Amino acid sequence: MWRLAVLVAAIAVAPASAADIRVPQDAATVQLAIGLAQPGDSIVLDRGVYAGGNVVPPEKHDIAIRGVDRNEVVLDGRDTRKNGIVVHADGVSILNMSAHNYLENAFYWEGAGRYRASYLTIWRVRGYGIYVEDGVDGILDHDYVTGAADAAYYVGECKSCRATLTNLTATLSAVGYSGTNATGVVIRDSVWDRNGAGIVPNTYANEALPPQGKTEIFGNTITGSGRARVPIRTALAGFVGVGIGIAGGNENSLHDNRVTGSERYGIAVFPTARFVTFNPNVPEPGPPWRPRGNRIANNVVSGSGRADLALASGSGTGNCFSGNTVGTTLPRILEGCGATGDRGVASALAARLRRMVNETLRRRRPPPYTAMPAPPAQPTMP
Repeated sequence: MWRLAVLVAAIAVAPASAADIRVPQDAATVQLAIGLAQPGDSIVLDRGVYAGGNVVPPEKHDIAIRGVDRNEVVLDGRDTRKNGIVVHADGVSILNMSAHNYLENAFYWEGAGRYRASYLTIWRVRGYGIYVEDGVDGILDHDYVTGAADAAYYVGECKSCRATLTNLTATLSAVGYSGTNATGVVIRDSVWDRNGAGIVPNTYANEALPPQGKTEIFGNTITGSGRARVPIRTALAGFVGVGIGIAGGNENSLHDNRVTGSERYGIAVFPTARFVTFNPNVPEPGPPWRPRGNRIANNVVSGSGRADLALASGSGTGNCFSGNTVGTTLPRILEGCGATGDRGVASALAARLRRMVNETLRRRRPPPYTAMPAPPAQPTMP
């Protein structure tokens, strides 16, 4: 596991000549300030509402974009812009601000290392709150996302991601965390409340670097998954009602989490289709991704609609369960490493993907992301 303090220190290194570029005092817009910034500089946003659509190109590495007040510095996409800030550069931190009303993502890192997303508040996005693709050595901490129609947080398509997600809140979103083909992520000490599904690391060959693996999930509180009306615009819609789902991933460690009130399954391990396809004329290709070598230990799970702990038939070998405090399991005996899995769980979570998604949308009739409530004020960055 990677230590948060070491990562913060590595990200925060700046040359002695670092300058503050104030918006709007020194530059009229966020994008103009990005153009002026040199490595080590901080772009400081004063209180106000700013436009989205900002891009940090690769040459603008090692800068920070920081609001003076988390709740009063707002990037508003007005439901016309795709993204708030897109980052293509290494060493970029986005800190202490809010964003809402985006057609895709509030904050998006693509192919960037040494990233940091801290003390961000995000609501009403049609895609993801914070989206990190093909990035390494990153931190997401003290962020709050609500009303995301795909997922509140995404870290995916990276081997040896070396990403730490800590002290986060995700609520009233389709999925709290989605991590497609991400290896080497730590998700800890966070709150996942009333999302469609809570935490779902997953494997699909549509994206780069399958399979997913070696994510450590511990110290989290996951409540009411699938119990609230949330916007849903995700290929993972078939997993709504699951607190923590290991969807075709390998060698993950889930321990010391508390999962309560999931509509279907508290913690579930199950195969996924090889590819995501929604074309009814295209068969879903096989073989599926079969989860193997996962460790589920010392979790407290209760109040699940179908089972607190579940393993689907068709899963791979070496999925081990120990020391969990639960009321119900499928199969009926789920302790140790030798369970073969339950057919009912497979039918519910490992069926044809488009059928599961269509059934979820038909049954739930999800609201649009624009109908979701704004969050309460959040603590500003010290």
